Amino acid sequence: MEKNTIFAATKTRGMKKKLHLISSFCLAMVIAVAFLSCSNEEETFSFDDDGVPVATAQQRISEEQFNAMVNGAGWVETNTHEIYSNGDFDKRDYWDGMEGVAGPSRYSLNDETISEFIFLESMAKMGCNVKSMRYDASTNTIYADGKMALRIISVNNGWMQAVKLGGVAYKQRTQSKSLYFYVTLRRMSAEEKSDIETFQ
Repeated sequence: MEKNTIFAATKTRGMKKKLHLISSFCLAMVIAVAFLSCSNEEETFSFDDDGVPVATAQQRISEEQFNAMVNGAGWVETNTHEIYSNGDFDKRDYWDGMEGVAGPSRYSLNDETISEFIFLESMAKMGCNVKSMRYDASTNTIYADGKMALRIISVNNGWMQAVKLGGVAYKQRTQSKSLYFYVTLRRMSAEEKSDIETFQ
C-alpha cells in the first residue's frame, strides 16, 4: 500500500512537471508570435542618401551592445519581407512558394568574421560564404567584406530585427535596383551554431 502511495505521488509530480514545461513552452510561443506580429505590422521605412532603408523605430546599438548581444552568436531568419520603394513592406513572407529554389539565411558571427549559410534545395546541400566583418555603430550596420549585410533595427531577448541587403532585382536589361528585406532573426542555441559551422 505504501509503495503504491509513493508511486502515485511520484507520478503526480512528474505529470505536474510535464504540464508546467508544456505551459511554459506555449506561453513563450505566444509571446514570440505576438512580438513578431506587432513589429511586422507597425514598421515603416525611410531611405538614407545611399538608398538603404532606415526603420522609423530603429534602436541605437553601441559597439559594446553589439559585441554583448549579437557578435559571437548564430542567427537564423524566421521572417523575410521585401521592402518597397514607398517605405512599406510586403506582408507575405518572401520565401513562401519558393521551395526548391532558395530559402532563409543562417548566420554565424565570430569576432571579425561573418558566415552566411543558405540551404540549396535543388542541390540538396548547404552553401556557405565566410567574409570579414565590421560593425558601424553610427548606423547599426554589419559590413561583410566592406559591403552592407545587415542593418540592425532592434535586439531583444534572443530576437533581432534588421534590414538585409538581398541582392539586385532586375526590372529591365538596362535597369536594376538593390533588393532589401525586413527580416526577423532568432538567436541559435550553442548546439545549433556548432552544427551549422560544420558546413564551413
